[in-house]
Amino acid sequence: MQWIGAVIILTVTTLAGFDIASRYKQRPGHIRQWKNALQMIEAEMVYGQSSLWEVCESLSRHLPRPISQFFEKIVQEQAACDDFSQLWSEHLKKHWSWNAMTKSELEILIQFGRTLGQHDLEQQQKQIQLTLHHLDRELHEALEAGEQYQKMARGMGILSGLLVIILII
Repeated sequence: MQWIGAVIILTVTTLAGFDIASRYKQRPGHIRQWKNALQMIEAEMVYGQSSLWEVCESLSRHLPRPISQFFEKIVQEQAACDDFSQLWSEHLKKHWSWNAMTKSELEILIQFGRTLGQHDLEQQQKQIQLTLHHLDRELHEALEAGEQYQKMARGMGILSGLLVIILII
């Protein structure tokens, strides 16, 4: 009976360690997806002269999940929206659990949402470039952290399970 409990404990802690490691692995990809989304927003708004809602609809069709779901939800609430930046922030916070990014990226994107649609095209383009610069910095940090912490998270999952088993037995 003790062996069954030990196997369950080891399995759970190992899976937790692997889950944490997978978030470190996914984070750079999610940051790249947001960078692509911002570049598409820039192209659609500046060169295509599309409205904010048309841009969101286009992004919901062309981007991969989970980001496309974010833009789908924004488009769905288009009729009831009177403040786009508030809608952006609310949906970003709801959507945030679906990706592997950190609070610093959340703050960068919330800040960007506050400026989205508030300025002329030239200023908007500068805001997009500034946000892309911040995301580049975060991407660099995510790549370094991923290399450093992925193996450690897996190992800590296994070792913490073994420690718990030793303490219980």
